[in-house]
Amino acid sequence: MSDTLNSASAKPVRTGCKRVWCREGVPPERMIEALTQPGEVLKTSKKSAVRRVGRCVIKESTERGLAALIKQTFRGARYRRAWPAARFLEEHGIGVPAAWAFIEHGFMGIVWRRTLISEYLDGFRNVEQFLATLIQQGAGHDTLALFFDAMADAVNAFSASGAFHEDLSGKNLFTRDGQHFRFIDLDAVVIGVEYSLEKRMLNHIQLYDSFCDQVSDHLLVPFITRMLPPGQDPRVWMPKVRKGQKARRLRTEKKWAKQGKLLG
Repeated sequence: MSDTLNSASAKPVRTGCKRVWCREGVPPERMIEALTQPGEVLKTSKKSAVRRVGRCVIKESTERGLAALIKQTFRGARYRRAWPAARFLEEHGIGVPAAWAFIEHGFMGIVWRRTLISEYLDGFRNVEQFLATLIQQGAGHDTLALFFDAMADAVNAFSASGAFHEDLSGKNLFTRDGQHFRFIDLDAVVIGVEYSLEKRMLNHIQLYDSFCDQVSDHLLVPFITRMLPPGQDPRVWMPKVRKGQKARRLRTEKKWAKQGKLLG
């Protein structure tokens, strides 16, 4: 087990084929009991399944077969990101769902499943949905600008903490009031890396792609500019963001077409 994972928690508790790391004060048996409940399915993909059980959100890896077993066992650091990332971000004052437990299912060094149990964000919506509601309610430019300013400040604080989110789309950023935010999908978070211009550009492309169908550049240019470091000219930066967004959208549409999903 990696030092990073152990440093994020007390030593794990072994229960049968499970090793359980728990947040301070959270009983391991309570977390194991939650795993037995079907709950409400929130999201599924080829790689993971997410369901709600009471106040818990349970995200489990779902890849099966020999190739998945090899990846789970020998590329463990990649599959363990969410737990130390959640603890790290909490310690740095960044809004994330409280991580309650991390569970590895395996035996004699072979791992076939990993599970993260975290807080359900009751009353929260992703920022794309929140923006759509503001627009439907007739919010003016000033109200929308305040929303984007607050979101930019949250992203700036996240990157300043020493963490990088590889998939910072609007679907992975939640809010309840448009002023305070929670970052999710912490499997995609890498800790302790330099926030290079390339990484910053990737995040800006992801965020621009999330909102450009709902609002114009009158709001999005100030939003992106607020997240630029000193010395970066938005007149040079923004054309690259727009070009990257078009390429990202094209890749997404090709992927959806291959999967038989409807576009539009």
